Amino acid sequence: MSGNEDIAKAWAFHDATKYSVREEAEGPAFAMGTPPQLENAIWEEDRSLEPYPYKIYSSLAPIPLPREFPRSDVPALDALARVGTETQAGTDQPDLATLARIALFSCGVLDRRTTLRGGRIIDYRAAGGTGARYHLEAYFVCGDLPDLPAGLYHYAAHDHSLRRLRSGDFRGVLVDATGGEPALASAPVVLALTSTFWRNAWRYKARAYRHAYWDAGTTLSHVRGLAASCGLPATLVLGYVDREVNDLLGVDGVREATVAMCAIGRDGRRPPAGHPEMAPLDLPTKAISGREVEFPLIPRTHAASRLDSAAEVERWRAAALRRTPAEPRGRLVPLEPLSPGQLAGAPVEDVIARRRSTRHFDVEAELPFEAFSTLLDRSTRGIAADCLAPGAPALHDCYLIVRGVEGLAPGVYVHHPGRGDHGAGAVELLRQGDFRQEARRLAVGQWYTADAHVNAYYLTDLHDVLGAYGNRGYRLSQLESALRAGIVHLGTHALGALEHGGEVVRLGAVGSTSCDDEVVEFFSPHAAGMSYMFVTVFGRRRPSRR
Repeated sequence: MSGNEDIAKAWAFHDATKYSVREEAEGPAFAMGTPPQLENAIWEEDRSLEPYPYKIYSSLAPIPLPREFPRSDVPALDALARVGTETQAGTDQPDLATLARIALFSCGVLDRRTTLRGGRIIDYRAAGGTGARYHLEAYFVCGDLPDLPAGLYHYAAHDHSLRRLRSGDFRGVLVDATGGEPALASAPVVLALTSTFWRNAWRYKARAYRHAYWDAGTTLSHVRGLAASCGLPATLVLGYVDREVNDLLGVDGVREATVAMCAIGRDGRRPPAGHPEMAPLDLPTKAISGREVEFPLIPRTHAASRLDSAAEVERWRAAALRRTPAEPRGRLVPLEPLSPGQLAGAPVEDVIARRRSTRHFDVEAELPFEAFSTLLDRSTRGIAADCLAPGAPALHDCYLIVRGVEGLAPGVYVHHPGRGDHGAGAVELLRQGDFRQEARRLAVGQWYTADAHVNAYYLTDLHDVLGAYGNRGYRLSQLESALRAGIVHLGTHALGALEHGGEVVRLGAVGSTSCDDEVVEFFSPHAAGMSYMFVTVFGRRRPSRR
């Protein structure tokens, strides 16, 4: 079943994968579901089945990729804030080094690792992933590039190389599968992201399907910033015939499935008519687990949101929602973002290299108001996407629990992009007070949320989104929120060592999770009828203790 039919299936999945904390005699209990249908939220029942975090084509030779690149002259915060339709003359044709840069700093392994109790080693990827359960794979479909023949390539994160899966120009398959999406039809390179759901579900059960789009959104915030730093346009593509794209990539659409694409670059020429013969791929890969446990809600929900024909894709894309956010009723505080001349000039790849998940915040100091303003302003510019109306408001509202921002009373706020002085936006005070303990409760007891200067919650009116986009709107709403939050996360590091009041301020952020219904209740009545999508927390990092 596809598109706009039977949206009850998206609601059923959403309700079945909600988090909650209930009080029991032994203490608080963490559960997933909607009463009375509750279950343990975490699996990990068989440690011997812990999935291997890489897909490795065992019979294909690697195509080595460079790791050193010329520095971009585009400041990271400028690159992250670009819509994706901008381009610069003479720089819209990527090459192998461009693909290497995008792959390494979005899906690649950087020089960061942790050894856990028991000896397990985590090699951290450039973009964060839920629970460090890295389950996304990146594929490039390209025409002839200056130093890479046309083909379908898989990015092997474990050794930073490409494996060629098909030879020839298969972009026409994607043009057909998207009903002729213009940005994709003129792109020399298309990035496709897939999720191998079991690699995340081993820990998070069926909620891994949410995480597929959270992590895709986070990764795509990197991809968009990297493309912009190279002067390349980048457009997200979520409307496609699932079976045709999965067949091209050689994935089954059930165990591993395409979750998003991104058209990169523009050369003004459509791919040649037709395409080379596309035989089924039967390439051996290294087993990731002794066996895999299926959580039926994942394939059921994914199948309910598929699109089955190019005509259906075109109708789905034409349904782009232009929502009308609620008018402010409370006191508005205009944002005061830093001017371009006040921003650090580090390129986005340097920012990504120093990105971390920050859980230790400076509870003794406040976050400068201009830093708070800049992060909200730069993360809410437009996003070029096949299914989002240009210039339309985001599909979500951003609610804020503010603990320690200069000039803002502690309390609960909602962000209004585009309002305030010079269109920089404003925040509306909904409720004043100290809500540190409530922030911790909402985040399933995670302590760092009480210390963070800001907790940013992304809530969507799923009734409107699913009414416009059908079940596939669930994919979009999760991804869009996570992408915006990913820009905030990178933005905290892009602000660098901010000089403020005679001292150096360093910022950080971390994604979290929350009790769905309690979040909506907490932000109500303003958020009544909304649904929780994503949360990220940010603020001043605690100084190193020596």
